[in-house]
Amino acid sequence: MPAAGPLDPYQRRLVELGTAIKEHRLAKGWTQRGLAKAIALDHTTVSGFETGRVPPRRDVARRIDDALEARGVIFRLRDELDDNPDSPSFQRLLKGQRQAKVIWQIAMACLPPMLETDEVARVILEAGIPLYGGSLDDKIFYRANMRAILRQRNAPTLRVVMWAPVLQNQLGGRSVMRAQLLHLAEMAQAPNIDLRILPLEGVNFIADVGFVTIWDHPRQHPTAWRPSGRQGVFVRKQSEVDELISLYDHLRNLALDPEASKDLIIKAVEEYYPCAPLTLTCP
Repeated sequence: MPAAGPLDPYQRRLVELGTAIKEHRLAKGWTQRGLAKAIALDHTTVSGFETGRVPPRRDVARRIDDALEARGVIFRLRDELDDNPDSPSFQRLLKGQRQAKVIWQIAMACLPPMLETDEVARVILEAGIPLYGGSLDDKIFYRANMRAILRQRNAPTLRVVMWAPVLQNQLGGRSVMRAQLLHLAEMAQAPNIDLRILPLEGVNFIADVGFVTIWDHPRQHPTAWRPSGRQGVFVRKQSEVDELISLYDHLRNLALDPEASKDLIIKAVEEYYPCAPLTLTCP
């Protein structure tokens, strides 16, 4: 019988959750049948949770946490199990940006999600499923809702500084990436979008921040969010948010102006993804 291969990150998190359920159950002196009775499920389902074969739904995880008096430990592990958009963290992120007047973003390693095409969003999200788990359809729907923020009534102003090498990332093939860059150039002309490209030449300082998004609030200090771990982290401490805003301002001063940035995007299309005129079909 072949040896079992190493668990992928999502499977490891499933096992971590199952182990926590089992440890809290044993600490309470319950059998699997006892826990199953307390949460109105059968004991084979509880066994599946504990062995990491299947995760409990979030509402079930809440019932398990309450029954075992785990003080939120089990629910937190379930909530952080994947990066699905029904998590409270992602819902807060979406709500905050919907209510914002201005959104600032630093994109040093990836395209700004609000400026992605449907095709590129699917490629990126699908590639992350083995690592993060969750529902691809739910994530695609969430991403579409995020992009729709820029089209809503009283849409916020989006201010982005993006590093030029991001334009060279080939996601989904040449035709898909060509369409993405042409979409980026078109979006850059919208009145509520300020997109500035940070060129490779002439810039001696690059902050390795990956992706950061910051947004204002009607009656409080701005909030920031950045990817970290499974879901990302909110940055609310005023001094830390101010540092990120200062970094944005610094990079913006080094970046090309919007018109030159658009020209650089078109140049990248011609250099990296050439196709027949007026078509998006590439070999």
